[in-house]
Amino acid sequence: MPGDGEIVEIEPRLPAHQSLPQSIKGSYDRIGDIAIVKIRNTERAAGLADAILQSGTGVVSVWKDSGIQGEYRTRRLEWLAGEKKTVSLYTENQARFMLDISKVYFSPRLATERMRLARRIHDGEYIIDMFAGIGPFGIIIARNREVEITCIDANPDAIHFMKESIKLNKLKGKISPVLGQAEKVMQRLPRADRIIMNLPHDSMNYLDIAKASLKDDGTIHLYMIGSIADTEANMEKIRINGLTVTDKRIVHGYSPTESLISLSLRKTL
Repeated sequence: MPGDGEIVEIEPRLPAHQSLPQSIKGSYDRIGDIAIVKIRNTERAAGLADAILQSGTGVVSVWKDSGIQGEYRTRRLEWLAGEKKTVSLYTENQARFMLDISKVYFSPRLATERMRLARRIHDGEYIIDMFAGIGPFGIIIARNREVEITCIDANPDAIHFMKESIKLNKLKGKISPVLGQAEKVMQRLPRADRIIMNLPHDSMNYLDIAKASLKDDGTIHLYMIGSIADTEANMEKIRINGLTVTDKRIVHGYSPTESLISLSLRKTL
């Protein structure tokens, strides 16, 4: 998996390393023809931006990401070099997505994780993605499986680009985009075989809602950010909540002391 210390390009199927001049050090996420860097030092960030544009990789616009902001947790962006564009067409695991990096949050670093999950799902399942964004989990799954997926997000721009992205792909399954707060929308949905909770900083706060919307033999895929100690504490809360952890893995590093953790949960019968 690509991590914070690597320079990566996400292409169909698998992430690939990308080379830059040895004098330039840094990392970036590539979303179509847009690159996003997270270097705090403005001079170093500008140097990396120029090197990316000159590297012949097809990137035409480079932006600096200074963190997450606002109700919809979008990136706080500063233009560095190239075209001042924020809309791009992105390809992952043979699926195509249209998005605006200034209006929706999207991480290409979950490409392998999304395909890993899609391969575990069976035809005929009903799935709820509680915090779907532009729908990358749902679209990757529905391209490969005959399923029904309700993809919920509170950001109107995310729902707009989800619908545009659905049009770009030939799906085996059916996706229903729903604008709204997950805790309200899920009250009127049937119980699911599988629930995806990709809201890493806040997923634990919605665990009761997910459990209530899950079939007795269903599975929750929960993503959280934390240290080893944080994860152990959360796993204890999960057990108290009547759920069993059936799978735990580190998806990628997040900071020197924290990681993005994937947990698969089942109801304790």
